Amino acid sequence: MSTSLLYELIEWAAAVGIGGELGQAYLGTQGDIWDAHKDMALASCGALIAMAATAAINWRLHHDFAREFAHSLRVKNAKPLGEEAIAAARAGRK
Repeated sequence: MSTSLLYELIEWAAAVGIGGELGQAYLGTQGDIWDAHKDMALASCGALIAMAATAAINWRLHHDFAREFAHSLRVKNAKPLGEEAIAAARAGRK
């Protein structure tokens, strides 16, 4: 989705830079001023459908998806790595 949106914005900027009918011909909109908007909307809908399908498959295969997701957000090693730990790691390598 983001790649499509970025491409459409770059394409629009190039057409504005060229200007006039030549810019419209470069875009290939065939007279449809909403062509870029439609392309971006369709890319967004496709991404949402793909994410919904992925979420449905994950939900079906992993019965406790919410617990696994919450566990993935937890800090695994609560001990902070400060300057002393970095110095000790460097000293161990030398």
